[in-house]
Amino acid sequence: CTPENPCGEGEGDCDGPDDGGQHDGHEGCRGSLVCGSNNCKKFGLYFHEKDDCCERPPQPTKKPVTYLIPIANRCAGRIIDTGKCCTDVAPCDEGEGDCENDDECGDDLVCGNNNCKQFAAFFHPKDDCCVKPSVEQSAPLTTVYEWGEWGPWMVSKSGKKTRTQQQITVKKNQNSSKIPVGTLDPNTPLEPPAGQRCSGRNYQGRRCCTPENPCDEGEGDCDGPADGGQHDGHEGCKGALVCGSNNCKQFGQYYHEKDDCCEKPRSPRFRQ
Repeated sequence: CTPENPCGEGEGDCDGPDDGGQHDGHEGCRGSLVCGSNNCKKFGLYFHEKDDCCERPPQPTKKPVTYLIPIANRCAGRIIDTGKCCTDVAPCDEGEGDCENDDECGDDLVCGNNNCKQFAAFFHPKDDCCVKPSVEQSAPLTTVYEWGEWGPWMVSKSGKKTRTQQQITVKKNQNSSKIPVGTLDPNTPLEPPAGQRCSGRNYQGRRCCTPENPCDEGEGDCDGPADGGQHDGHEGCKGALVCGSNNCKQFGQYYHEKDDCCEKPRSPRFRQ
């Protein structure tokens, strides 16, 4: 099979790209056929195991789609959307965000936690998307035979003193285990201190700390660089303080787990 006298499908031996060195490419095959590699045996057992035959090109394999840009008319998170997209009035569908609570998700969906990246690459790592609630399946019960309490001492007719121990059956969960309960730090307040201006989204809502009215250490919620999208940098905090990320719980149990509070920088840094 040569460029001057190309072969049809199932004919060989052609001199294709896989042969290396000086080769004919696929010119030794007619039309859109390509020169394979060690593939002639499928066309006939009379071929040598290293013969290359002309064949149809393989069909392209479809790859899974990863959306790098948002689909029209969908809530796409803080980087894309301007303002709040998921609301109580216009709740989001599955895979949309950023939601704040379950009321902002439609049907029986719930608002996840930093889970939007599983749906599309354009989401911010801290975006929360609406998802179906997970169903926790309890482990099956199994019957276990155990020994119960000893019975009272009895005296037989022969004068022998005995007592019996009853065998009982107990239903147990094979995967049962005690979940350790965290101990609250007595130095961490459960309620906002009197006169605290910004106490998180559970009280004043998000972004109470602004460049126009910055917060002290331990106050939030500030809108820092870790929130992505349009943010205030560290300008929502006074002086050399910086806006942390999901760090308010260290200042008070009354904060939401996703509140960002102003804190002292952990290492010398330039303010953004």
